[in-house]
Amino acid sequence: MSQRERAVALGVAIRAARESAGLTQEDVASRIDLHPMTYGGIERGRLLPSVSTLTRICVLLKIDPDQLPDLQDVRD
Repeated sequence: MSQRERAVALGVAIRAARESAGLTQEDVASRIDLHPMTYGGIERGRLLPSVSTLTRICVLLKIDPDQLPDLQDVRD
């Protein structure tokens, strides 16, 4: 899987979790201390988050990191 495909798949999973939590992109961005445009870029698959940012997203949205697509590739 290419980096772009990985970023898109990760963004889709994160967006689904955010919507299930009933939060806006701005809500999540402010709670994890990230600029809203940066967070939006992650959800749209334009950016891959750093490990620390991904961790904060997972904690806030109660995502099991092992359930995210191709996370092993991101961790390596």
